[in-house]
Amino acid sequence: MCLIIDVNVVHKFFPEPSEDFKPIHKAIDEGRAKLVYGGELTREYRKTAAFRRFLFRLDQQGKARQVADSKVDAETKRLSEGSFCVSDDPHIIALARVGAVRLLCSEDEALATDFTNQALLGKPRGSVYKRAEHAHLLHKHCSNLAASR
Repeated sequence: MCLIIDVNVVHKFFPEPSEDFKPIHKAIDEGRAKLVYGGELTREYRKTAAFRRFLFRLDQQGKARQVADSKVDAETKRLSEGSFCVSDDPHIIALARVGAVRLLCSEDEALATDFTNQALLGKPRGSVYKRAEHAHLLHKHCSNLAASR
């Protein structure tokens, strides 16, 4: 679908994007990228009132998409029970799998290891955006959004 923003970098994206996250912010604002969330990530996002309101606006504008919490939670449980992840974020891998998302914005190294693990996310393999030099990943993973507009 497009991209997931890990809660550990939300402060670099909102309310004022850092230099590294300006390409992400601009792509979402222009409709070239869509923020995907669901399950535990939804609950993490909603802990901050200002971000909760921002997310609501993105939803209204069609710039975000929520994947059913029940589907993400079920996949999270399956991943957790199998000890497939090295990170403590199986909910992110579950969201990527259920939502068909292969671009993650995060600085969590263990999560990056999971997200790029072909056994967890293959065909296509996941990519991790950490800084502005990774802006090419937006085109790679979100170009179908621009084409469908």
